Amino acid sequence: MERYTQRREETWALAEGAELSRALDRLGRCEDLLSDLEREQTELAQKLEELHLQGKNKTVQFKELMARKLVNQQLRLRLEQYRLP
Repeated sequence: MERYTQRREETWALAEGAELSRALDRLGRCEDLLSDLEREQTELAQKLEELHLQGKNKTVQFKELMARKLVNQQLRLRLEQYRLP
């Protein structure tokens, strides 16, 4: 992966030879990812609650949605380790 930033003491700086526009583009896409994960987690929780209330918590659909929710949750935890959200 091409780095656009480098760590300098307590802050980040543009890496030597990197273009600011590319760094901003990547940052924007990372922010979109975080936003989409939050939105999807909310939607998954609502769908799972609906299925649970209908007594469909043993269906394939419920299990697939739960698996997606857990994968997203693990990704968010990993991102939190890097203080991204």
